[in-house]
Amino acid sequence: MHFRTELSVNKSLLQFHHRTPFLTIGSCFSEEIGQLLEASKFNVLNNPFGTMFNPISIAKIIQGICRTTERKPLPILAGDVWLDYRFHSSIYGYSEKELKETIDQKFQQASDQLSQPNSVFVITLGTAWVYRLLSENCIVANCHKQSYTLFQKELSSLEEQLHVFKEALNLLFENFPHCQVILTLSPVRHTKDGLEENQISKSSLRLLCHQLNSAFPQLHYFPSYEIILDDLRDYRFYSKDLVHPNEQAVNYIWEKFRHTFFDKHTDQVVHQWMQIRQNLLHKPFYEKGKAYKKFMEQTLQDLEHIHHKIDVTKEIEELKQTIQRHA
Repeated sequence: MHFRTELSVNKSLLQFHHRTPFLTIGSCFSEEIGQLLEASKFNVLNNPFGTMFNPISIAKIIQGICRTTERKPLPILAGDVWLDYRFHSSIYGYSEKELKETIDQKFQQASDQLSQPNSVFVITLGTAWVYRLLSENCIVANCHKQSYTLFQKELSSLEEQLHVFKEALNLLFENFPHCQVILTLSPVRHTKDGLEENQISKSSLRLLCHQLNSAFPQLHYFPSYEIILDDLRDYRFYSKDLVHPNEQAVNYIWEKFRHTFFDKHTDQVVHQWMQIRQNLLHKPFYEKGKAYKKFMEQTLQDLEHIHHKIDVTKEIEELKQTIQRHA
């Protein structure tokens, strides 16, 4: 008897290894995937512009990475700090000049990451609902808690999404011809928009993903949304807020991601590293005991054995210092 419909993901022709540079952008789910890549010792620039959810703002950021002329600033003084409507509030400055320098640095970092050979750009879309800044007649990524009278809430049309994103991707592949894109739809439920409105939004974005996947051979869709909604399909896989997937669900998606995009050797290295990482996080009851010293020495040997596969220089040095302190 079967009590669920498991979504089987096929091995992608696009395969990653630990020399693959990653850039992630988009929703908080994109950041979680980036954190898992970082924890697995990949070269990752994780959501450098902060979380953003709508496809129009994300597409504009992609254009800004490719061309400085596409970086139209939208600064605002909010209390003691300067923010920009194009970005999350984690991007700030104590002066307008400092804000601009920070933003330029973020764009440069993203450009440098994508300029590396065989780079991978992970993009996660969150919602098709957008807020238009009336004074500038443009869509913003973040309202920064300003008066609602300054904005107009809209549902971006599929036509608009497709037009802006195709422009952005054409520019991306023109500037970074060796870059590959993984496009995914966030399984996070935007319940503040309303359940019906969230469903309309997600449906629109899923169609956008489908059309972009058909239009660009360098773009690969990963079904994180379907894994949660159609495979796991249960509230026990959500956090207490009933909106965000919980740790168990994210780890399940991560396993599917690994199966799809990691070659056998890379997956084995990730598995080995995760075991070592767990040992490094171990807190003993008896720090000065012989058993713990032997445990640390064995862990050090494991680190030195895997060092030629991934960079664990920092971990080796820190563990050596710990062993010396317990000598």
